[in-house]
Amino acid sequence: MLVTDVRLPGKLDGWQIAEHCRESHPELPVIYATGYSPTTPHPVPSSRIVKKPFHPAEIVRMVQELSGGKGMLPS
Repeated sequence: MLVTDVRLPGKLDGWQIAEHCRESHPELPVIYATGYSPTTPHPVPSSRIVKKPFHPAEIVRMVQELSGGKGMLPS
């Protein structure tokens, strides 16, 4: 599972990082965090977008959802 911010310092953004990671792992679930994104979200299977600020429990819920609850502690 990849958790990334949409806006990152440097030349790559979170969308590009996820696309790069999915080249070798096409089923990789991705959670994108954003407070503001000048780019329209890319419709990517097995991905979620969480708006900042967010509560950590929201990330835990998304991880459980994307992993089908496998190996996760009960909430």
